[in-house]
Amino acid sequence: MNFKSLQEKAAAPTATGKGLYSFGKSRLDPVLYLGLDVATKRDTCALVAVTPDESFEHYAIWGHRIWHPPVDLVTQVYPVLLKLFTSHPVAGLWYDPYQAVTLAQQLKAAGHGHRLIEVNQQSMMTNAANTLHSMLTENRLALPNDDEFRAHFSWASAKQTERGWRIIKLVQTKKIDVVIALAMALMGATSESGHGSYPAWSSQQHVRSPFVLEGIA
Repeated sequence: MNFKSLQEKAAAPTATGKGLYSFGKSRLDPVLYLGLDVATKRDTCALVAVTPDESFEHYAIWGHRIWHPPVDLVTQVYPVLLKLFTSHPVAGLWYDPYQAVTLAQQLKAAGHGHRLIEVNQQSMMTNAANTLHSMLTENRLALPNDDEFRAHFSWASAKQTERGWRIIKLVQTKKIDVVIALAMALMGATSESGHGSYPAWSSQQHVRSPFVLEGIA
């Protein structure tokens, strides 16, 4: 199944602006669940932040950021994550640890290790793909009107396996990293493994409006 057909049926934003939705706008200081698909040389590196409504039934993209190769995790990605962790209520960052060892070490050294959740790409991504698939088919996820974001969906496919859905590329040269990042963020948002304490966050210092993450760092 092509994710393109699913994302075309996904709920559309109800307010203008990328990453700005009706319940996202009405809720100040929304709790963020981050997904990070790491790549440095060939693929893009994608970060997606999702936030639920009050009932945790519907979800929206609060913001996203896509880095094009070559990507320097230390100078490009780390500052964005650090800014999010210190200025916004972040429940957790779900990420593939394979290429993010140094990045994770830096975040742990900065006191954010309790928010880092490693996602095993073999054993946990099926759950993430199942979550994303359910959100789209049940129309519980609002996607931004962003061409590059939606292009990643058009190049991704949902393949049925014995354990559930698996996200694969339709064409090996195309990018689907934002789909992977979104799936991990949603898995975190719908699980109970997030952390609800934000010792570094101050409502008087951070910007309350949702935005595309290109505005950070």
